[in-house]
Amino acid sequence: YDPNNPDHQFMKKKIEEGNGLPDITTCKECYKAMEAAGFDMVEAYDYAEGYEAKNLAKPWYTPLTASWNPISQRFQFNWLGSKITNAAIFMMELLYIAPKGTIATQKYLQEGAFALRDAGKQEIFTTAYFMVGQKPLK
Repeated sequence: YDPNNPDHQFMKKKIEEGNGLPDITTCKECYKAMEAAGFDMVEAYDYAEGYEAKNLAKPWYTPLTASWNPISQRFQFNWLGSKITNAAIFMMELLYIAPKGTIATQKYLQEGAFALRDAGKQEIFTTAYFMVGQKPLK
């Protein structure tokens, strides 16, 4: 993550907004916070990275990537599925089946999902950063 890159800043903002998160920090900042709290770092790594590198798992953002399979939840992430989903929600809202504001919420959440996917592909965000700290025995 480059805090001076406007694209990275935009993705970070959309991830925070679309997922209801406070200001998210970098892995380095998390590491420093653990040490500042008096912990000795035992382990710190991106859990997902190891599995992906060894072909033991697909990237964590795979469920957010587009698919043309119409019975897959990933269908909503291609351009056609996105339009169909938004049109269906708009119609439900128009017919009072869904509450007013549902389409706005859908678009908001969709932007967050797209930002997660893009940040994952660019390796500037991870959902699985793992840290183990130990309080010194002294």
